[in-house]
Amino acid sequence: MKLNWKREILPACLLVAVLIAGVYYYPILPKVVPSRFGMNGKPNGWMSKPFFLLINIGQFVFIYLLLTFLPFIDPLRKKVAPRYNVVLLFRDAILLLISAMFFISLVSAHEGMLSVDLPQVLVGLVMAVLGNFMPKMPQNWFFGIRTPWALSSETVWKKTNLLGGWLLTLSGIFWVVCAALKLNIWLPIVLLIVVFVWTYIYSYLIYEKLERVGQPTGAKKD
Repeated sequence: MKLNWKREILPACLLVAVLIAGVYYYPILPKVVPSRFGMNGKPNGWMSKPFFLLINIGQFVFIYLLLTFLPFIDPLRKKVAPRYNVVLLFRDAILLLISAMFFISLVSAHEGMLSVDLPQVLVGLVMAVLGNFMPKMPQNWFFGIRTPWALSSETVWKKTNLLGGWLLTLSGIFWVVCAALKLNIWLPIVLLIVVFVWTYIYSYLIYEKLERVGQPTGAKKD
């Protein structure tokens, strides 16, 4: 696995955009800014302006470094290496969401009110994109749906992340639809929880089925 510096242009541009936005908004933000908003879009948490910017910019840098370099210490890095670009696509989607949410938080902090529909749409779109990547994700310890059974069997990994990817994509679309129709935010949240619970159960069922029919799963028998 090697870093391709051309592949880092997008994260670098996003970081520059985040820094420029922070510098632009700093003089016009109040000394104490809303840092957290409720489901109704009204602020319910505050912090100092410098700390607000430091936390958000620091979060971007931390997530970038984490998602870029975790594969290098993965015990399954030999499997990750041929598809490292898929991991980077996953990373870039997360960084795009963080950047967009930072811009929204700056505007919301300035205006003192958050429009809850736009963040919901952005999260839904990113979920749909990540769901599309998941079936292509190689078996690893940090990305994808990492159940004990999926990590024990490459077959179970592929089936689990294929199903999970499709369900996550459909859930993301559902989030966007709910935002467009002004439906209660708890509806897509509950659906997402159900999706993850079912995917976890499905992973176990597939593993047990392979065990029963005698197909190798990679687990050692007593």
